[in-house]
Parts: sequence; structure tokens; C-alpha cells
Amino acid sequence: MILVGERLNSTRADVLDALRRRDGKWLLEQARRQEEAGAQFIDLNCAALLDGEIGAVREFVPLLCSGIGVPLSLDSPNALALEAGLRLHPGRPLLNSISGESKKLAALLPLVAEFKPRVIALCLDDAGIPRRPEKSLEIARRLAGLLRDRGLAPEDVFLDPLVRPVGVDPASARQFLDALEMIKTDLPGFRTIAGLSNVSFGMPSRRLLNRTFLVLCLERGLDAAILDPLDEELMDALSSSEALLGREGAVRSFLQRARDRKSPSSRPDRS
Repeated sequence: MILVGERLNSTRADVLDALRRRDGKWLLEQARRQEEAGAQFIDLNCAALLDGEIGAVREFVPLLCSGIGVPLSLDSPNALALEAGLRLHPGRPLLNSISGESKKLAALLPLVAEFKPRVIALCLDDAGIPRRPEKSLEIARRLAGLLRDRGLAPEDVFLDPLVRPVGVDPASARQFLDALEMIKTDLPGFRTIAGLSNVSFGMPSRRLLNRTFLVLCLERGLDAAILDPLDEELMDALSSSEALLGREGAVRSFLQRARDRKSPSSRPDRS
């Protein structure tokens, strides 16, 4: 499973405060903690700064890239902010995100062709977020073709059927799972991704819902997730599920994680 650490998002009050204070030391520490917890990409979203977003991207992309050993996921609805990040990021970041919306395609496809980043492709178009898995698949096919035509290999494209909150629509999680399975079957070689915590937005016991949904997504073949790698119980659910599903190297990783975890020896085993 490819993990994108979600914690450097300006929708979080502590992150927005650090961005406003230009506290690069705090931001870098948060990025390092996520990397140490297993994230292969660190999501950076400065969009809540509004007019200050591009300046923050120009300041903090070089700082973070020089202080961590994994790429960033450049996360913004603003094409100019994404372009600023792409120009400053060494190597290949993850562009989060493009979609089937005509304005986004016009703004971002030229950047994809120029910089060849890895890309998260959202399965929505000018009609909005699909409610039918078949429509999500239709958009995924179109985006896959457009990105392949711009020089990206299938493994560099992360197709996102879009997780919606179950508190708004109780059928949304099942619709995502069905769309995920269809995309995995129809577009082999392309990767899939989920913004995991969206499923629990507005609900109580959010971490429980996130963990359970992750397990269901893994069973359907999910390749990557945007999540909080510092959530130990979530990471335990990921490790144990991958081991039980027989993913390559997962049993070894589970055993290593079990050894690394601190648990009182006097606690009875209630399994």
C-alpha cells in the first residue's frame, strides 16, 4: 500500500497557524514524523491561505524537500499554485489533483506534459461527482487515456473514485467500493487511491469508520490511500489486513510491526 501522509493540510487549524507564522521548523517536523511512520508521499496543501498560497508553496516546497527523503504530494485546487510547486520540486512529486472537469484539464494537462509528475486523477467531470459506479469508470477511462497520451505510465496515475461522507449519503461508501472494483478490473496497471478520512466526515467515532473502510478498500484492491500515518490503530489495521490478504512481504512487515510495538507483557491475549 502506498501511503500519502495527510497531516500538512491547511484545513487543519494547527497547520494553518504554522503556515501563517511561517513556522517551517514545525512543518518540517510534521513531515518527518509522517515519513518515519511509513508515508511514501507527504501531502502539502496551503490553499486556505487564499492569496498567500503561492508564496507559501514557493517557501515551503524547497524547505520540505531538503529535509525529508520522500516526495511531496502537491495539493491545491489552484493550477498556479500547482505549477509553482512543480517548478520547485526536485524529482517527481505527486500532483493532487486533476479531474475530468474541462477547466482543470485545460489548465493542468500542459503541466503534466511538461513536468511528468505522478498524478491523482479524480473521477468527476463538469456534471459533478458521479453517483453511479459505471459513470466513475467512464471518467476513469477518459482520464487514463488523456494522461497516457501526455507521457505518463499507468503506474504513475492514481485514479480516485472519490470517497464521499456516509453521514451525507449512506450509500456512498458502497458506491466507492463498487467503482474501485470496476476500475481495477477494467484498467489493470493503473493505480487507485482513496482520500480515506472523507468517509467519516461529520460522524462520531471517525477513526473506527476510517479503519473499517480501509479494510474494505484493501479487499477490493486499493493501491494507495491519503491518510494519517500517525494513527497507530489505523496502521495496525492496514498491516494486519495486508498480511491476511497475502500481499507480498506483508507477513514479514506485520511481524516487524508487532515486534516494534510496545505492549505490556502482563496483558492477557484476548484474541
